[in-house]
Amino acid sequence: MPHQKFQSSTIVPRYAKGAISTFGTNSFYPRIPWVAAWWSFTFPGFGHIYLGRYLPGFVLIIWELVVNTQANLNMGIALSMLGRFEEAKTIINEEWVLLYIAVYIFSIWDSYRSAVEISKSHVLSEVEDAPVVPSNVSAVDIVMMDKRKPWLAAVWSTLSPGLGQLYSGHTIAGTFILAWWISVTYKAKTIGTWFQSSIGNFSSATDLADWQWFLFLPSMYAFAIYQAYTAVIENNTLYDIEQIRYLRVRDEKLAQQRQNNLENDTVQIFATFEHSPFVEMAIHDMETIGVQSKDIVALPFENLESQTYVIDTIHRVDGRSVLDGAMVSGTIFMLLGTIYGFVLHWGPVIWGLIGLVVGFFLGLIIELAFHKKKIKLFANRKDEVFMQITCHTSMEERLINVLKARKANSYVVMPQRVVSDT
Repeated sequence: MPHQKFQSSTIVPRYAKGAISTFGTNSFYPRIPWVAAWWSFTFPGFGHIYLGRYLPGFVLIIWELVVNTQANLNMGIALSMLGRFEEAKTIINEEWVLLYIAVYIFSIWDSYRSAVEISKSHVLSEVEDAPVVPSNVSAVDIVMMDKRKPWLAAVWSTLSPGLGQLYSGHTIAGTFILAWWISVTYKAKTIGTWFQSSIGNFSSATDLADWQWFLFLPSMYAFAIYQAYTAVIENNTLYDIEQIRYLRVRDEKLAQQRQNNLENDTVQIFATFEHSPFVEMAIHDMETIGVQSKDIVALPFENLESQTYVIDTIHRVDGRSVLDGAMVSGTIFMLLGTIYGFVLHWGPVIWGLIGLVVGFFLGLIIELAFHKKKIKLFANRKDEVFMQITCHTSMEERLINVLKARKANSYVVMPQRVVSDT
């Protein structure tokens, strides 16, 4: 998308790229519609949270917990899958099930529709190219855009759903997820079930668990991990987009002040960076030691790479990893493991976790098998910003120290060439 300068600092943009507030960060990020629909299929409201539509997502989650519980739907599904059909018919409340159907279908449809519309708005926001304020300071919190590690968010949510969201800067989502995770695990008697399973008392673990509430956990747990991972990817991408805009606008303002001819006793240094706060910190440090702003050219590279990675990292966060199918498969197998764990020896906790791991790797293998492009596991450091500094030769050593301190990927000092007059 060609760069177009947003013309006004006072007019509110029609299509904002994103926003930062005390409650967290949100953005017009192009999500995959079928993934949003899938998460709404597993648990109404999850697809909306995945899209950043937190308010309808929270409403639908509360609705699911209330209506599903009143209908005993989870119990009915579990008993049906175990072949105990008569018990399933007896336990299900038909009136609440009829109330459930319309909202459940709406949740799937609306999340798919919203994903399509958000993708359109993303394109328009790129055209309008309005700035995003990269930080928000209030009396209760400090929220800022910076580069975080997607895998670390997933690890924190693996330990306790909600922590990964708090790490990613999604305060309201993290608080809500942490709250309903605690509530559901309490109602399901999960801690006691886990403890009994850990000491090998599997029969007591199965008897202790509340089937109706326990079967909420597989989709909740898998989604919390996945959403934390993707939230960091989206935040990192928003950071890159905003820094690209900042560097281009900065260059436009300084371009007219530059002279083409180099003066005597000057040196040119070329360096490359990844998108990160270190880019702007390096510019500030150079200006502090005496380099004029017009003599520092910093521009983003146009990225032509189409490499796909299994896991997005802080060095590469384009969201084109192949973990979507892996998490879908992991969720399915975790649910199946939990259901059949109620009648198998190791109980629902162990079999649920086994199902998550087996399903994840099975889905990953399928994704890799059907993916046509060459795939790498992790992304390495990548040159994303080009910097050219023109200064007096006496500043060369100090500038090199700045580049090293601010994590430049590489640099080169251009040798001075003497051109003969003859």
